[in-house]
Amino acid sequence: MHITEIDRLWFRAHPDRAIRLRRQTPAEQAAWPVPLRAGFTAWCVIRRSDEATTEFGMPHGEAWDDYDEELKQLFDTATELP
Repeated sequence: MHITEIDRLWFRAHPDRAIRLRRQTPAEQAAWPVPLRAGFTAWCVIRRSDEATTEFGMPHGEAWDDYDEELKQLFDTATELP
């Protein structure tokens, strides 16, 4: 997934933030090689420093705290996988 100009504008509007959490657009979700299971929503996390992204599905109605320190863990976990 590539970050969008809207993501870059969000970072400009939030200079204190290093990571952004947002739902994926329908087009981004359609690009998944394996569709999400029913009842799940596609999310992405974007890191400002290098524009790295990680995507995941979460059950509808569940939430993830929108704090840089918590979101950073998603990148730490993703980079540890083989």
